[in-house]
Amino acid sequence: MKYCPHCGAEIAEGVRFCPVCGKELVPPVKATPVFEAQDVEENKILAMLGYLTVGILPMVGCRNSAFAMHHVNQALWLFIGELLCCLVMIIPVLGWIIGCVGTMVLFIFTIMGIVRALKGSGEYLPFVAKLPTIIK
Repeated sequence: MKYCPHCGAEIAEGVRFCPVCGKELVPPVKATPVFEAQDVEENKILAMLGYLTVGILPMVGCRNSAFAMHHVNQALWLFIGELLCCLVMIIPVLGWIIGCVGTMVLFIFTIMGIVRALKGSGEYLPFVAKLPTIIK
């Protein structure tokens, strides 16, 4: 049995709102991972290149780097999002608009990922923290 983190009431599994206080029971967001300084310094260029190569270069060049694999996972989720935008663009007019806006947002997230990789940051991109890890 689970308990509401806001009021402490007992709640059933799979409930999205607390039946007592009514607050939303959001799943915890993943904490920003911390990586070894040597791992970051040695692999930040390949981690950055992962955003430009859909994660292929880091998977080949530094598969044992936790820092690079963290950024590879984010790059893969961005790629999946871009594929979905392309699929949506099959729909005339509305799909074109949604697909173009989605692609622009994902492009901005890609730039953010590149900058974070070069800075040595393990901070998650805005929507990726809630998604499962693809490659460990």
